[in-house]
Amino acid sequence: MTAPNVTARILRLIVENAPISQSDLKVRSGLSMSTVSQATNRLLAQEIVQELGLRRVSMGRPKTLLGLNPDRASVIGIQLNAERNLIVMTDLSGNLLGEQQMPKGTLTPRQLGDALAKFLRGVEEKRVGAIGLALSGLVDAENGYCIRSKVLDWDNVPIARLLEERFSLPVFIENDANAMAMAALVFGQLGNAQSAVIATYGKGIGAGIILNRQLYRGRHGKAGEIGNGLVGDGSLRLLEDVASSRAILQRLAEQEPVEGLTLQALDQRPTPEVLAVLEEAGRELGISLANLSVAYDPDVVYLAMEPHMASRILLDHITQSFQAYRLKLTPHMTPLQFLTESNRMWALGAAGFAVNRLLDLLAAQADEEPVT
Repeated sequence: MTAPNVTARILRLIVENAPISQSDLKVRSGLSMSTVSQATNRLLAQEIVQELGLRRVSMGRPKTLLGLNPDRASVIGIQLNAERNLIVMTDLSGNLLGEQQMPKGTLTPRQLGDALAKFLRGVEEKRVGAIGLALSGLVDAENGYCIRSKVLDWDNVPIARLLEERFSLPVFIENDANAMAMAALVFGQLGNAQSAVIATYGKGIGAGIILNRQLYRGRHGKAGEIGNGLVGDGSLRLLEDVASSRAILQRLAEQEPVEGLTLQALDQRPTPEVLAVLEEAGRELGISLANLSVAYDPDVVYLAMEPHMASRILLDHITQSFQAYRLKLTPHMTPLQFLTESNRMWALGAAGFAVNRLLDLLAAQADEEPVT
């Protein structure tokens, strides 16, 4: 194992297990104490990690506890989806430092860059380390391309390179579901869970899959595109054509046009038509999530949506369907939990995977500097 890999590995262990001592890092990493000390000294010298105090032990000297220094750098998180276009800034622990709303709907790369430039001018005193961009659509995360986004009307846009050239900062992109999954992992929402499915819901439906605390992308980076899967009634309809917020509201508008209707507002007008549409949508989405739980056997399944989509009727049908079809061969059945409390989840998700990538860059920088 090369020195840069050691430093990055030690940094990851500190982030995931803080507060933690060097002796505990030795146990968790399987490395020698001298190797652990060299790596932590590099990270301390670059102020990437910090000392958090002492832990008294029954015998021997107190142990110095280490943790990530959240003020070492800030990151930008950007969400571009059908519901909201938003820029946020966080520290390395995910604490919100600022935000800026952008116009809803389609944005050109130039318009996005202009909005980001305006935001950065207002936070010039912050040391920005990286930019994360969460897109609704298909992305090539490795090469920084948006392959296709219906929401933005983008095709094969090298958005990461365009933003890097303009702002001289590393830019990382993900689809919105993978962004949520990475943020849950980096910022600690997963706790001790080793695997999880984090599905996102709106005008599109997708899922980020965490296996052994690593994002699973699939062979071509398209794992989790459940919205493009078929429903099981033989109609050849896609899940998004039946269960997405767009599909639900379009079907109801055909029967009774209502301006500005939201899914949450449907709970106040439970007509037979509303109940039938929500029941079918909830059933099919619940089945899809149950199938994911059967396929991957995760510790937990999350479904994330913005507050105005959280129809209690829809959530009840999703829950009933998921519980009916999830695997029941063991006493420990996969739980389904809803994330509905925030309208900036995807932007924070973008910040989360930007932090994840920035940690590797910071570890590499620490290796380049001699320890005095």
